[in-house]
Amino acid sequence: MRRMIWIAPIIFFIIVCSSDELLVTLGNEKFTLKDFNNFYQFTSNDDSLRRAKVIDDFINQQMAIIEAKINGYADDPVVKASMELQKRDVIIRAYYQSKIVDKIKVKESEIRRLYEQLTSQYHLAEIVVDNDSLAQFIKKELKRGVVFESLLVYSLDTITPGGDIGMNSEYSIPPEVLKVLKKTKQGRVAGPVRLGDYIYFLKIKERKRLATPKYEEVRENLHNNLFREKLMKKAEEFIDKLIKDAKIEYNQAGLNLLLKPESTLTEEELNTWVVKKYDTNFVRVKTVIGAVQVHLRNAPDLDPKSLIDAEVVPDLVYDLVVKEKAIRSPKIQHELTKTLNLLIYQKYYSDNVLDKVKVDSQSVVEYFNQHKADYQGKKLNDVYTLIFAKLRDERTGQLRDSLFTSLRAKYQPLLNQRVYAKLLKGEKK
Repeated sequence: MRRMIWIAPIIFFIIVCSSDELLVTLGNEKFTLKDFNNFYQFTSNDDSLRRAKVIDDFINQQMAIIEAKINGYADDPVVKASMELQKRDVIIRAYYQSKIVDKIKVKESEIRRLYEQLTSQYHLAEIVVDNDSLAQFIKKELKRGVVFESLLVYSLDTITPGGDIGMNSEYSIPPEVLKVLKKTKQGRVAGPVRLGDYIYFLKIKERKRLATPKYEEVRENLHNNLFREKLMKKAEEFIDKLIKDAKIEYNQAGLNLLLKPESTLTEEELNTWVVKKYDTNFVRVKTVIGAVQVHLRNAPDLDPKSLIDAEVVPDLVYDLVVKEKAIRSPKIQHELTKTLNLLIYQKYYSDNVLDKVKVDSQSVVEYFNQHKADYQGKKLNDVYTLIFAKLRDERTGQLRDSLFTSLRAKYQPLLNQRVYAKLLKGEKK
């Protein structure tokens, strides 16, 4: 499981079948529903007001990107430097998503089956023992007609009154136990069933189907849970194969050196290898000790090996991209373009809004003097930071509104009202 550290930031991608239906036209540029879903994916908790605002933000961002490109922001030194820093990571994640994430499908029948398992409930009481002879004795007593409750004295569970373990969904019950329960009538006792070191007898006090929540109310959450389960399984298989194919080998001596202060290590120790891949490629102590010790200062009990894994796995994925010449794949190129556009937008917005916001001390003093009634009992020093932030937010908002108003006047956004209405209502199709 430690290898999953690298996967953690991206395991929660939820894939939506995006449509190529036109959403909005901005001058000569057209943007589809698929473009929007790459920008943001609504959840069932997003109401129509929230949806309208996000769509508005999407339009604003696309207009700003178009304008920024016209003004040469794609060649801006800051944008290019930021892109170079992020490029490798974007390539790795795009490749991983295309090879693993995008191929995971959750069938409607699987979602329905999970719903049935969650709403099918068993109210159970248990007798737990840890040896076969006692289990056989209880089995014979039950067969002889001795009531379940009188045999509770033999149970290891001496805390739960009457052995009652409450309601349990089919989903939460181990398969080997559920198989026996399904063959047992309400009021009767299932077992003996062995789970690990213990043997169970389970009385079905009640079997029922929950009427709530309704399927439609929880379908999205169930889909997401199943998606995550499948993704975790596929991700672990993918990483295990990467590690195996790369012939990854760790050197315990090198790992031990990572725990020592760098200043105390000799040149020979700094050149000690920590991890080897492909039989010929070595990662040495001196190249990773700084990064590892930064993490260890925050989490002293962390296994250095897990930190190395978090670096090795992306390296192996990138090696695979190079080997397969996948850098030109549509998915990777799309993600690189998407990242570049975001960086262009951020620099353009910073230049035209954030960097133009000016709030001096005189403005703060004037605001305080004009609004003393709002700060009764407070001195200027008490509220200076609060007023400064308020004025900065107000002026940022004014500049932002002015910028996007001028861009809208130039690009004249034309929404496809039918698709827009579907988005506001949360319709899938």
